[in-house]
Amino acid sequence: MTYGFDAQLAEVLSAATENIRRTVAANLISAPKVELPKPRLLEGLSTAVAPLQSVLERLDAMMPENWQGQRLAYKDMVRLMQEGVPLAWVPPADVIRHLLAAQDVACRVEILDDRRTEILASCSKVLDTVTDERFAAQRTLLEECVRMLEGGMFSGAQALAANVWDTLVRALAFANPAWLTDKGWWPGYSKISQRVPSVDIDEATIGQFRKAAVFLPFATTLEEFRGQDPVPDGFNRHATAHAAGAVQYTAANAVIALMLAVSVLREIDDQGYPVQLRA
Repeated sequence: MTYGFDAQLAEVLSAATENIRRTVAANLISAPKVELPKPRLLEGLSTAVAPLQSVLERLDAMMPENWQGQRLAYKDMVRLMQEGVPLAWVPPADVIRHLLAAQDVACRVEILDDRRTEILASCSKVLDTVTDERFAAQRTLLEECVRMLEGGMFSGAQALAANVWDTLVRALAFANPAWLTDKGWWPGYSKISQRVPSVDIDEATIGQFRKAAVFLPFATTLEEFRGQDPVPDGFNRHATAHAAGAVQYTAANAVIALMLAVSVLREIDDQGYPVQLRA
């Protein structure tokens, strides 16, 4: 291991011994003198930890590029994605941290509005990395969404991005029999939201979390509302298609719709998911 790791380990151990000294002193017992491990012991600890470091690096490399090397709070991210905010592949890590620190939905909406330029730039960058020509049409449409959002045409961008996302969801479903009915028919959006990969926030392995990450917003964004129900404030596929109006069509929802479509398209391209796209 490097000297930097040794220095960091020594700092942690030093802090720990100081805490021990203070605790003992607080209980009116003479504090023993605690010395840091000798350099040889530090070298042994470094050697023991080295294999773990390589495993952590491999796990980090498995993650979407906007998470790599960022030390993000994955458990908090799961909760936010389950609320309907996509975080895989886009937006940038710094925006993710601000969203995680936000106190409520209103604060997150403000962040999406305030950081729109950075988010759109990250969407464009991610779209540039989609190389499978099967998705050329969808990539082009999402690039158009970016330009529409840059020009302030939020409603048009939301509608188009939602349709591209819907196209990708259906392409995934018809290529994955487990998502369909026993006869291979479309099961309805509520069933799709139950059949896409998901995680138990307290029990999931890293591999399960990675597999489910891009799909975690689906449960919220695919919810259907009935005639007597209020129109959802957050981005919702059903409301975007069937309740066009000021409540559902907002700048923040347009950004979320774009991020959803971009994240799913990039995931399909990166992981090689089977899809059945219709020309």
